[in-house]
Amino acid sequence: MEAILTNLLALQAVDDEVRQFQVERDELHDKITRLKELLTLMTTALNEKRAKLDEATRWYREKDAELKVDNEKVKRAKTKLQTVTKNREFMAMQREIETLRKANLSKEEEIMKLVQAIDEFKASIATEEEKIAALQSEVSEEEKSNANRLAELEEKISSIADRRSVILEKLQPRIITLYERIAKARRGTAIVPVSRQGTCFGCNQRLTPRQLQLVLRGETLEQCPYCTRIVYKAKEPPAETTEDSVDVNVADAV
Repeated sequence: MEAILTNLLALQAVDDEVRQFQVERDELHDKITRLKELLTLMTTALNEKRAKLDEATRWYREKDAELKVDNEKVKRAKTKLQTVTKNREFMAMQREIETLRKANLSKEEEIMKLVQAIDEFKASIATEEEKIAALQSEVSEEEKSNANRLAELEEKISSIADRRSVILEKLQPRIITLYERIAKARRGTAIVPVSRQGTCFGCNQRLTPRQLQLVLRGETLEQCPYCTRIVYKAKEPPAETTEDSVDVNVADAV
């Protein structure tokens, strides 16, 4: 049983070690991923603004063309007005010219608003392009600066995986299954020491006197009845009570 516990502790040690490297690796990856996601969002927003600019520009050209045509109508109407001799026809043409003039003023105002919107879109797009360029540069720098560290981390993780395989060969499949099930349920910590007073260092609960006796004997593989972690006798656990009280607790369990 001592060999099993020794190997389980060694397995826990390499898992703790690899977890630290995995956390750092994942944080580096996550940072770059978040930057790229932000870059994608900004690029999408920029493309939407460009689409709106294109639509506003198209609308401007249409209205500008319509205005030019209507201005020509006004010019022709004014020219024709000079040749009119009848009063009724003269008044009718004046009303037509006035209607065209008002319509053209409205279109001119609309065109001015479009020009203003286009200018605003262009300024906004230029600002967004600068921000995206800066973010792209940041992403490239992050990828470049983190590349060596990520390679080191992957190498260390691979090396630890080899060491883990060697340890696993020394353990029975049922024990490996038990260990991994507990580790998954308990955030990676599957085996913890127990104080001489019976406190599980995983959940800080007291084992029963009978189970404490079994743990202290070290002849069987025991689990904490509260957190289910595998428990073992710590070599130098923090003292909780006097040695006399420990002897009494163990004696009471017999």
